[in-house]
Amino acid sequence: MTYPGAPAEKKSILPKIAVACFVVGALVVGFFVWRIVVTAPRTPQPIEDGVVHLTKEGLTIYASIPVLTPPCEVQDADGNDVPIKPPTGSETITINGESWYVVARSTRTVPAGDYSISCTDDETSATYAAGPKSSVVAFVLSILGTVFSFLIFLGLGITLLAVGAVKKRRRNRPANTFPNQPGPYQPGTYPYPPPQNHTFPEPPPYNPGPNPDRPQDR
Repeated sequence: MTYPGAPAEKKSILPKIAVACFVVGALVVGFFVWRIVVTAPRTPQPIEDGVVHLTKEGLTIYASIPVLTPPCEVQDADGNDVPIKPPTGSETITINGESWYVVARSTRTVPAGDYSISCTDDETSATYAAGPKSSVVAFVLSILGTVFSFLIFLGLGITLLAVGAVKKRRRNRPANTFPNQPGPYQPGTYPYPPPQNHTFPEPPPYNPGPNPDRPQDR
């Protein structure tokens, strides 16, 4: 409630910041969800036929068991060799209960298309397959980014709304919390405490006694 001449109440900016946190959080979560879809591992194509068609750029070679040095050679549709190298760490994907181990990747980003892959392995019983360039680390980071961005921005927005509600409630609280208690005494308004309805008898008339110092009183 405002009174004439009273200064306008200042509106808190915290609710607007909270809404902005929700909007930004939704955008960030949407980005990481898109990254999950893009980096999600897919079942690689077997290379028994020698030709693999890649629908996305990059090339990754998998084996059914861990292999230290992949005995594979890759050529593009024009017959040019595509350099490959082993991964820097151990990476494994499991799709439909079947595990595949990353054994090599193209050293440069190759475009989508048909590639001839030959893997001659007389030492192990590994089965080889190929697919677009993917990274298990990127997939896991995308999942973590989705979870943490959702929790951080949601928690920040709720906290700002709670702080704004507390401040608004304090700002609207009346100054006098005890309306039945009399206020402070103000001179010129009324005597405090209020006068009581008491009557007093009139004093008797003044009648001085004889004065020994006066001769007429002797």
